[in-house]
Amino acid sequence: MSLVRRVRDLFADPAGDVVLAVLAVGLTQLWFLRCTDDWVYARLGFPLLVAVVPVLIALCRIEPMVAAMGLAAGAFGSLLIGNVNWVVVAGCCLALWWLPARCDWRTVLVTVAAVTGLPFLLGLVRLELVAVALPNVREAINGEGGALIAMSRGIAWERYERIYNLSWPWWFSALFLLVGAGSWLWWSLHSERGEVKPEWQRRQDLAAFLRRPDRALVLDTLLGSVMSALILLDLVRDVAKDSNWWTAPGWMPYAIAYSALTLVVRRRRPAIPVVVLGIAALLTYWQTWDSWSVLGALGLAVYSLAAGRLKFRWILVTAIGVLGALPLIARVVRYPQLTLVFPELDRQPFDFGTSGDGQLHNLAYEAVVDRKWPVSLSLLLLLPLSVGFLARLYRRNREASEREAALERAAAEQDAAQVVLTERSHIARDLHDVVAHAVNLMVIQAETGPDLVARGDQDVLAGFQRIGDAGRRALGELDRMLSALRDADGVPDPELTPQPGLAELRWLVADVAHDGLAVELSVQGETELAPTGHQLAAYRLVQEALTNVVRHAAATEVMVTLRVDAEELRVEISDNGHGFDPEAARAAGRHGLAGMRERVRIHHGTLAIDSVPGRGTTIAALIPLTAKVAR
Repeated sequence: MSLVRRVRDLFADPAGDVVLAVLAVGLTQLWFLRCTDDWVYARLGFPLLVAVVPVLIALCRIEPMVAAMGLAAGAFGSLLIGNVNWVVVAGCCLALWWLPARCDWRTVLVTVAAVTGLPFLLGLVRLELVAVALPNVREAINGEGGALIAMSRGIAWERYERIYNLSWPWWFSALFLLVGAGSWLWWSLHSERGEVKPEWQRRQDLAAFLRRPDRALVLDTLLGSVMSALILLDLVRDVAKDSNWWTAPGWMPYAIAYSALTLVVRRRRPAIPVVVLGIAALLTYWQTWDSWSVLGALGLAVYSLAAGRLKFRWILVTAIGVLGALPLIARVVRYPQLTLVFPELDRQPFDFGTSGDGQLHNLAYEAVVDRKWPVSLSLLLLLPLSVGFLARLYRRNREASEREAALERAAAEQDAAQVVLTERSHIARDLHDVVAHAVNLMVIQAETGPDLVARGDQDVLAGFQRIGDAGRRALGELDRMLSALRDADGVPDPELTPQPGLAELRWLVADVAHDGLAVELSVQGETELAPTGHQLAAYRLVQEALTNVVRHAAATEVMVTLRVDAEELRVEISDNGHGFDPEAARAAGRHGLAGMRERVRIHHGTLAIDSVPGRGTTIAALIPLTAKVAR
């Protein structure tokens, strides 16, 4: 895949907006460095707003309304502390471009109107906002006789006056309006316009985007660049104050600021940002007590270490090693080591100072070395470590719950599949019993047709009647089963004929009996004692046995015995046919015999087949009716 195609694919996805946001944050840092003398004395909230607001470019394709409004406010905020940041203006135009592709026309109209008119509305109170953003102006402090004693801290008067006289450029609002109208026209004419989604669904898309594992790298890159920007603002402001940064090389504040870029690997190699930012925090603490941003980045790195997938023992070794080493190093490092880190200390003169102890002192060195990393600060950093462990535990519990839910779904699907297979086997047995029995009867009746013709018309009509009765009963049972299959809700149709039971055995015996085969039925006990399922199983058992007699046994006499009492149901079918070998029939996979065994097994019963070639066959089944026996 060519580089051009990869870049095109990247920017065709919301991840491309994250890359643009990273570039915008970096360009905004350059903007800050160019106008340091303007914003360094501003209230902290205004530079922070301008530094962080480029992050909203990452939302241009997901939540363009929020991105456009925030970027417009950031552009106006940059005007209050120096000049308009054109990077933020470009980001606002990008958000307006995607606005019609994601939002309805009402949202587009309101957002474009707000972005276009908001700077002019804020311009009405711009002077008051400038006074809030830049409260301190540098002034001369004169003593008696008008002699200059000192200069107050603050922005130079000529720079303050320049900012005070600035106004929002009208062509920026005109550009916003033009981009909004042009994007609406473009997306209205092109079919690739995305789906217009309500606000709640856009929020869900944003949450899903942030949770995607393949977006972790670009999101961590954005996080690292934002933390670098915050640290840079913090350190540049601190350098402008009376701190010890003059003792450090000029590159050191920038190296400390960009050490936050190690957060890019906070998921894959979490120990790296902990170690690097720990060193950066120690160097910063030697220079100033007022820096909060480096400590915040270190706390985030410690949290990522605990919340990641590193083994528990390595987490403890890294965290305790780094947090324990910081106060230890601060206490053992002395002049030879510090002059290697801060070379200006070695160039400072020694004098007796004001202590009166008669010893030479390097006051600059003592100002640095006295700032020892407190143990309490390392203990405070155990808080994000604990939060990370809680997040790790929550994630593991959630993953375990998801796995358990997946296993339960799989088990439910497997049970459902097993139910389907069981029902299929039941249906297959029923179809075999019904069709095989009816077809065999009709074949036998049809084969006796020539003999019936010789006897007379009455016998012929009776034979055809028996064939018709057998076919109609088979069709009735087939219709009953197919109707049950068509019942989508699983509720039985009350109009369906009940399944055959023990009372229908006499009709079954009558259908099978003919001139060459005598079938006798003996029923002992009350058949109503047997449940419906047990009656159906006994009926199908007798039906299959009689079908086998007709098809294979060449018997002349069959005895069907049924015994029912309170505890069990006994069925016995005996014939005087030529018999068969049960083991050979089992090996041959005879479906009829397998179906008989399965029906009896379902009701926790037993089936015995006694047959020897040339001696007839006896099939005996015992089906328990009580729960105690069934168990």
